[in-house]
Amino acid sequence: MKKVVAKQTTNKKSRLWLWVVIAFFAGGIIGYAAHYTISNWNGFFATCPNGESPDKNGCCAGETYTDAGDGWMVCCPEIGDNCFPPVK
Repeated sequence: MKKVVAKQTTNKKSRLWLWVVIAFFAGGIIGYAAHYTISNWNGFFATCPNGESPDKNGCCAGETYTDAGDGWMVCCPEIGDNCFPPVK
């Protein structure tokens, strides 16, 4: 009778490790999703300095969507050369 009880206890311990591994991976996935969401939070509430939303390219009023070369697209003000990535 003692052997059966010892065997059942061993099975419970092995199941515990399985749950620990599953919880570890689930925590990693949830943590990655939270980090991705928080790091891209600006994109959800992107506004221009005047309070309006950017146009479809991500540029504010008075800015031009311009090709900077090598596949980089930037927003440049109509006056000056202080270009920056689009607000998205």
